[in-house]
Amino acid sequence: MQFKHKVFAGAVILTVLGAVSYAIKNASSPPAESPNFSEGINPKVRNAFLDVWTRYDSLHRYGFEVIQMDLSTSTMQAQPVIDLREIFSNKRRYKLNVAKKVLDSGDLNISDLPEDVLRGWFAHELGHIVDYENHSNMGMVLYGVRYSLSDKYKREREHEADSIAIRHGFREEIIATKKYLMENDFISPVYQNQLKKFYMSVRGAELCPDERVPILPKVDL
Repeated sequence: MQFKHKVFAGAVILTVLGAVSYAIKNASSPPAESPNFSEGINPKVRNAFLDVWTRYDSLHRYGFEVIQMDLSTSTMQAQPVIDLREIFSNKRRYKLNVAKKVLDSGDLNISDLPEDVLRGWFAHELGHIVDYENHSNMGMVLYGVRYSLSDKYKREREHEADSIAIRHGFREEIIATKKYLMENDFISPVYQNQLKKFYMSVRGAELCPDERVPILPKVDL
């Protein structure tokens, strides 16, 4: 009987320890959140985003909203949402504003884009948000200033967004998006020139490594 009591007590202790461990784990790792979509968003746009979202595991712990709306200066805008009361913390949400029409394309609706092009575009934008994770809330303020004022910094960040998308398995979609925007006559030459200036080329996307390449220290010979 004494042995049975010890076994029972051991089982109780293990059960309690397991429950405590589970509670601690879930307290430190917030549950995954599903993205919210604006009312009336095009179903094709919604489904393409969700296809891409599933591969960006690190973003699932944040609140996220996809809003389809009229945009006058871009086709998509990936942005952090920071409460000013928490500017010195790392708490934030994210949102992706999606235009109804492709910028400088006449009347081309986002929902009329080929599915691989749409996924490639979303993969690029979520690449930006993964890049944002490397910056504090205060750092994001500086990020925005540098992005607006420095062509070199803007180019670096756009290339990094493409690299992140490729590392998440979207190389073919990124290439499809670039070819579509650069090879169609209904895309404004002004917009195409901006793409050439700031974004990774098709050749660059083809050669971009699937894994992050470490920066090796210089060696004095």
